[in-house]
Amino acid sequence: MTKPLRIFGFWTATSLVLGNMIGSGIFYLPASLAHVGPISILGWMITAVGAVSLAYVFSKLSLHNPSAGGPFSFTRQAYGDEMGFFMAWGYWIMAWSSNAAVSLAFVSYLSHFVPVLAESKIASFGVATALIWLTTFLNCRNLKYGGFVQVLTVIIKISPLVAVALVGWYFIDINNYVPFNPNHETPLEAVNAAAAITMWAFIGLESATVPAESVENPGKTISRATLFGTLLGAMIYIIITAVVFGLIPSDKLAQSNAPFVDAATLIFGSWVAPIVGFCVLISIFGGLNGWIIMQGQIPYALAKEGLFPKAFKKLSDNGTPVFGLVFTSILMTILMSMNYSKSLVTQFNNMILIGTIMTLGTYLSSALASIKLLRHSFTVKLKPQVILAVLLGSAYCIWAIFGSGLENLMVCFVAYACGIPVYIFSKWQNRRIGR
Repeated sequence: MTKPLRIFGFWTATSLVLGNMIGSGIFYLPASLAHVGPISILGWMITAVGAVSLAYVFSKLSLHNPSAGGPFSFTRQAYGDEMGFFMAWGYWIMAWSSNAAVSLAFVSYLSHFVPVLAESKIASFGVATALIWLTTFLNCRNLKYGGFVQVLTVIIKISPLVAVALVGWYFIDINNYVPFNPNHETPLEAVNAAAAITMWAFIGLESATVPAESVENPGKTISRATLFGTLLGAMIYIIITAVVFGLIPSDKLAQSNAPFVDAATLIFGSWVAPIVGFCVLISIFGGLNGWIIMQGQIPYALAKEGLFPKAFKKLSDNGTPVFGLVFTSILMTILMSMNYSKSLVTQFNNMILIGTIMTLGTYLSSALASIKLLRHSFTVKLKPQVILAVLLGSAYCIWAIFGSGLENLMVCFVAYACGIPVYIFSKWQNRRIGR
C-alpha cells in the first residue's frame, strides 16, 4: 500500500490550524455579538482560555505520540476502539456538514457581487457544488497542492485582519463601548450568551494533529503548530472584535450584513470595500480547503485501524485518500441540495451547532484521555501546567456542551447512533479478511 508523503512543514501545519479556525466567522461574528454588547469581548477571552488550554493538551499529546487521526486517536488509545470510533464519527460528521454550510456561505457573500446568485437557486447550487469539487480535485491531485493553497489563503485572509487590528485603534471612539452591557444582564449571563456564539470560531484548533502521517517531524511540528496557531487565532479574534465595537455603535453593528467591511471602510475609505470583500471570499475558500483536507484524513485514519470500511484506507500513488475525499464530497453535495427548501434551511443551520457539540465531545474525551496517556502510556511526569490545562479545557467543554440545550443534545445522540451499523460492518469486514 502506498505510504503518505511527508509534505506538511511547520508553516503549512500552522496554516491548516489558522485556516480551519478563521473562516467566515470573524467577518460576521461582531454583528452577531452586537446584541450582547462590548461585554462580549469577555466572552471571547473566556472561550480563548478554554481553546488555548485544549491546544496545549493536544500539543503535549502530539509531542509524545504524533499518530495520524487526531484527537479521536488519543481517545481510542486511552479508552478502546468503541469510544475512539464514535468520537471520530461525530468529528467526521461535523467536518463534512460544516463544509456544506461554508460553501453556501461563500455563494451567499459572492451574491453581493453577482446578484443572479441571490435570485437563482439553480445558479447558487451550481456554484456551491463547483466550489466543493474544485477543492476536492485540488486535494485529490496531491495534498501538497492543498497545503500550498492553505498557506496562500491564510496569508491573504490575515493581511486585512492585521491591517484593521493595527490601524483601527487610531479611529476608535471610546463612547461606542457605552453601554458596555446594553441588556443589563448579569455579567455571567452576558458572557454565557457571547461564549455560546464564539465557541464555533475555535473549532479546528486540533487540525494539525489529523494528517500527522503527512507532516514532517510530526512530534515537534504538530505540537508547535497547534499551540502557535491557536494563540495567534485567539489574539486576532479578540483584537478585531474590540476594534470593530470601538468603530461602530452596537445598535448599528447589529444591523450590519458585513461588519468587517463597514469597519474597514470607516478606516480606509469606500475604495477598500471590494478588496475586503475579495479577502472574505478567500478566507471562506481557505477554510473550506482546510476542512476538505480533514474530511479525507479522518476516515482514512479510522480505516487504517480497522474501524471504518476498508475502501477508505486506499491511497493514490501520490499518497492521497482519494476515495474518502470523493465519497465525503458526494455526501456534501446531497446535503447542499437541502437548501432548495426553506424549511430545511433552519435544520441545515442547526447542523453547525450540532457539529460544534459533537466536536466538543471529541475535545473533552481527548482532554480526559491525556491524563491516562501521558502518565501511564508515555510515562511522562505530569507538570502542574498540564493538569491545569486539562482541567480548564475539560471545564470549558462541559460548560459549552450542556449550555447548548437538551434538544440539541438529543439530536447529537441520534447522530452518534447512526454510526453503530458502520462500526459493526467495519468490524465484521476486518474479521472476514482476517485482520
